[in-house]
Formats: sequence, structure tokens, C-alpha cells
Amino acid sequence: MPLIRRSTVVALAAAALVTSPLVGGAAHAAAGSYSCFSGTVTQGHISANPCDGWGGVNVLVTLRFGKDAGTYRCSSAFAWNGFLGADGCQKETAAS
Repeated sequence: MPLIRRSTVVALAAAALVTSPLVGGAAHAAAGSYSCFSGTVTQGHISANPCDGWGGVNVLVTLRFGKDAGTYRCSSAFAWNGFLGADGCQKETAAS
């Protein structure tokens, strides 16, 4: 059985990496998400609780109730015991 050339393996690996949904997927795809009962948004920072979800960078945060209710895309988030802090947040616009 013939061996595959190293250059072929490298080319196939590069093609797989580029087409992978984790690496080559849409730039807007969120890496995680949180759903929170309520919270406040102040200058791009979200403080919310109780929250459930996962992720640390490029996350979607949904606030269910309150004056700031809606979905936000945040550059970073940290949750501990149901409390969430997220930074670099902007409200998501509805898709047409």
C-alpha cells in the first residue's frame, strides 16, 4: 500500500482546518451563551443574576426581564454561583 506524501497530508490538514466550523466558521458565531433572569447594562458592562450558561469569550448574553432586557454580544464574560459579569457588550439587532 503506497504511503501518502507529507505535502498531501499537510494540504489536506490545512483544508480541513479552514473549513472547520470552529476555525473557519462565520466570524459572528458566538463561542458561548448565558441566559439571565435580569441584569443591568452600564457602558458596555453587564451585571446579571441568576444566570445559567457557559463560555468566556465572544458570548451571547440574554437578559429576560428588566429595562435592559434583550440579547447582547459580549467580548468576555465570567460567571460564578449564578452571578455574571460581562464586558464589551453591544445589543444584538434583530435579523431580517
